[in-house]
Amino acid sequence: MPSADVVVIGAGLSGLTAAIELAGRGARVHLAAKGMAATHWAHGGVDVAAPPGAATSAAGAETLRTIGGHPYGLLHDDLGAAIGEHLGRLADAGLPYRGDLATPIRQIPTAVGGLRPAAILPQAQAAVLDPWAPDEGLFLVGIDRFRDAWPEFAARNLARQTWTGGPARIASASVRLPELDRLKNLSALNLARLFDRADWRRAALSAVRAALPKTGSWRIALPAVLGLDDHALVLAEATERLGRPIFEIPTLPPSIPGLRIYEALRSRARTLGVNLQIGFAVERLVREGTQVSAVETDAAARPLRIRTGSVVLATGGIAGGGLRGTRSGDVVEAVAGLPVDAPARGAWLGGDPYGRDGAALETAGIRVDDQLRPVAPGGEVLIENLRVVGSSLAGMRYLSERCGDGVALASAHRAARLLGASASDGASITASVPGEVDQEVTRP
Repeated sequence: MPSADVVVIGAGLSGLTAAIELAGRGARVHLAAKGMAATHWAHGGVDVAAPPGAATSAAGAETLRTIGGHPYGLLHDDLGAAIGEHLGRLADAGLPYRGDLATPIRQIPTAVGGLRPAAILPQAQAAVLDPWAPDEGLFLVGIDRFRDAWPEFAARNLARQTWTGGPARIASASVRLPELDRLKNLSALNLARLFDRADWRRAALSAVRAALPKTGSWRIALPAVLGLDDHALVLAEATERLGRPIFEIPTLPPSIPGLRIYEALRSRARTLGVNLQIGFAVERLVREGTQVSAVETDAAARPLRIRTGSVVLATGGIAGGGLRGTRSGDVVEAVAGLPVDAPARGAWLGGDPYGRDGAALETAGIRVDDQLRPVAPGGEVLIENLRVVGSSLAGMRYLSERCGDGVALASAHRAARLLGASASDGASITASVPGEVDQEVTRP
């Protein structure tokens, strides 16, 4: 039977981060996930905390930690180190970011012409954080036949927004780019891969440049498709050839900024020796009293059982499928059968998901102790060697509070810190059969 010091369940931001940090502390880590995670939907920035009235992410997190039962009540002291290490990992992978916990939160445009708060963004989006000059305009560029970004629609909506300190004027244009007529389904991924091609990129950027205003001061917004594998090179060339400040606006999924993050973290995990098993669901946890002794996953031929000393549960919340609503009105946890703290069914959809208080169902999740172990309503620990991280945690409103990434990173950092010492000295398991689990198993 193959074995690991820690099995991480889930390949989202919290799962990959926990696996990387545990492996970096010397643990032997197996990561199992049924599929791709929320990174493929995310905008690529780091949402730490932006409740109403917060001037910075640090101030927002300080506000949220005072809310009874909020994850930041447990995780606040881990937040700074977690964010710093995450941004350092991405910079090492060629994805530098701008901003930190002390950076002012600013309103930035979305692909549909809304505004969202942000303070920590990838370099490709970071120009939007700069203050707008009094005479500076915003020019939105779209791509003909690309249906996941609507520059004219977004420009009209942005013109109606109350955008304090925003651009002096807003304009837009859609550009016809080469070779796109032959594609039946033009997605962000198609475009990103085309931008990775030097010959196509030169022609495309020439077409974009020809569509830009000839006079006036403008900042240029492009759909977030400026390369996938060669993103840094594409961004540098686009900035030089267009001759104006540029920034990407994330479009509908698949999210290219999210895919860049996922690929960077997956590559880091593999380099550190993490066994990646992506594409096969975890079927059950083998328990002996209050301990998990093994994790059983689906596999190509027969179920795979991995003996383990500890488990990190990073399966996500309602949106990620880690928590599920039932017809009876319950919310259940999908892997370990843990109790879920959730509002009554009649209140699930109460409130505005993007309003001040968010939707009630956002707060659903698993209650944990200060070691991130799941606890029953009475407070007793249910599984001693399991840690819960990310959006499976109860008590946050990740949409309205804009805290999902910060909670994911801080909880993964704490779980790795708690488990890393025992795993690295081999105390958590008694036997190992190396080589029985492939380095990466991915279902097509």
